[in-house]
Amino acid sequence: MGDFLIVGIHGIRCYRYLQRTGSPELAAQALAQEWAAALGTSYESGGFEAAYYAHHLHLGVSQGEADPEQLSLSGQEMLMGWVAALGAPAETTMGPGTLPVRQAAEWLARRYGELARRFVVLFCKEADTYVSEPASPRRHQARQELSRVLERRRPRVLLAHSLGSVVAYEALWHDPVELDLLITLGSPLGLPGAVYERLSLGEGNEKAKGERPPGVARWINIADVGDIVAVPRDLSGRFPGIDEHHEVSLGLVASHKATRYLAAPKVAATVAPYL
Repeated sequence: MGDFLIVGIHGIRCYRYLQRTGSPELAAQALAQEWAAALGTSYESGGFEAAYYAHHLHLGVSQGEADPEQLSLSGQEMLMGWVAALGAPAETTMGPGTLPVRQAAEWLARRYGELARRFVVLFCKEADTYVSEPASPRRHQARQELSRVLERRRPRVLLAHSLGSVVAYEALWHDPVELDLLITLGSPLGLPGAVYERLSLGEGNEKAKGERPPGVARWINIADVGDIVAVPRDLSGRFPGIDEHHEVSLGLVASHKATRYLAAPKVAATVAPYL
């Protein structure tokens, strides 16, 4: 184990960092600066780095990108499974043609608001790009971005937010490294149908799903009480490898935002010994 302390891996909608900076390397640096500030430390002081993979999952911006009917078939299936897990009535997720996915999106808007509907559709587009094919080049490249950083830096802590927790969980099985602590934040790892059943841990690891990745000494899961991505919030039922689960309250508007998670007292207290 080296002296380097913390690596973070982001969730969806982070392609904007590359658009703003012009390269994946500068995007990773901008993300690390933002995350380090949220944790109450300084990126310039060293000891914090981000793994950036958004460019590998970016499919371009299209007209109506938040239209559920523009999702791929597997993306629509992800949306339907997600809405069912959130408690939508069966009639919302049943019906001919594209009617169910439209109904599901409308149910989301009524229940959680238009911003939540848009976010979920965009999440399904990006997440489905990652999980739809077990051996896809995009999936491999996203994992490799994290594995390269972990191998080079040998951190003590990995902070994995949102879809990044899925990338991290798989990467830590495909290319194990030693970690003192894995912290998953707002994780959709247990989302039935949409994510959990699609996890790919590599040859020989099929029966290990739910266990703590090899090399990880301790795993803590943290979820906001209103985070619609973290379904179920307590992953312990499907992931007995989790050592601790904690629920926090980040506020209705920011219930899934990475920087709000990082600034939460529980996260700060957990990470403090490593800063």
